[in-house]
Amino acid sequence: MKVAILCIGDELLKGAVINTNLAYMGQRLLEHGIMPELCMEMPDTPQDVVKTLQYAMDQADFIITSGGLGPTADDLTKQSIAEYLQMPLEMHPEAEKAVRDRWLSLKRGELPYHFLNQALIPRGAKPFLNAYGSAPGIHIKTQGENPKQIFMLPGPPSELHPMFDNQLLPELLKNLDARLHTKLFHIAGVPESRVEERTLPIIEAHPGLSVAYCAAPEFVKLFLKTEDPACLESAKQAVQKEFAKELLHDNVKSVSAEVILLLKEKRSSLALAESCTGGLISQLITDNPGASSVFPGGIVSYANEAKAELLGVPEEILIRYGAVSSQCADAMLEGTMCQFHTNCGISVTGIAGPDGGTAEKPVGLVFIGVKCAGQKLVKEYHFRGSREQVRARTAATALNTLRRMLNGEVVE
Repeated sequence: MKVAILCIGDELLKGAVINTNLAYMGQRLLEHGIMPELCMEMPDTPQDVVKTLQYAMDQADFIITSGGLGPTADDLTKQSIAEYLQMPLEMHPEAEKAVRDRWLSLKRGELPYHFLNQALIPRGAKPFLNAYGSAPGIHIKTQGENPKQIFMLPGPPSELHPMFDNQLLPELLKNLDARLHTKLFHIAGVPESRVEERTLPIIEAHPGLSVAYCAAPEFVKLFLKTEDPACLESAKQAVQKEFAKELLHDNVKSVSAEVILLLKEKRSSLALAESCTGGLISQLITDNPGASSVFPGGIVSYANEAKAELLGVPEEILIRYGAVSSQCADAMLEGTMCQFHTNCGISVTGIAGPDGGTAEKPVGLVFIGVKCAGQKLVKEYHFRGSREQVRARTAATALNTLRRMLNGEVVE
């Protein structure tokens, strides 16, 4: 199966919008063992859309487009592709009803004609009705000796994601030329190079197994793929044995989600005291539904006065050791757990950069305090990278330390 992804819109090329749709579609395809042949971004002008489509059809059998299906004047994807394929646009009754119903649900008065244009579908094509917006997606099957399938989806992620999962992906899976068996693991607290090193014996023991790695601050994704189900099952068991302490649960996709799961299992609660991360850890925690049941709150204390007044950090510590010190991190940790009456806590204080460092306390110096399950660890770290990278690595390390404590590990 050869798949191409075309993302349409000037805003993508200008950098005004991050192309999260491409990341989402690529990840979902990879989970089913499908690696796109190519991914391209292009302006939303008719000539560019057609030129790129022509190239994609030479390289792939299944072409997915995103963007350009809305009601505004610059939404020209559908018209351009329909003209190129010589498939006249026609009002589709089912799509028309869905668009009208969508308009009425918005209660905006009389429906303008240009809004109804979204219900125009190329003759012979099938609409993907949109339960999350107004523009239908479109599924085209071309005719001839070398038929292609084209899937057009709207650009907004809130519409594209469910339509991709519920309507487009099932169509793709019908056409898999070989049944691929896959497994995705999330390995926390291990560098990508070490994951690869520890995985090599597993690969050597399983001919036909394909392995891919993807590193992020909080974990490494390990993706297994093979046509042999017995091979995959054996490899899965080997990975689970090798990375028993580092693997996240199958039903979670982030360290913060696993932390919340473990906190609920142990009927524990978490408080946070953040300085250099500026609320990033709180954001990661509250990104997960149900976080309120285990996370009563946290305190972002940048200034020394805030550390003293809100967290009870003694003035003597701030004067003698400074805000970036193990003593301050310890006091912040105890202070936030006292404020929120929790039995688990995290504190972070450091110098994220790009300036503010000294010879004694360089940029990247961070102290992390974690207390939970009868353990307390206040540790010094030196993280490399940009301000964003230092903050991300601090948050990932803090959450993973808490995860390990909750799992009963002795953390040093």
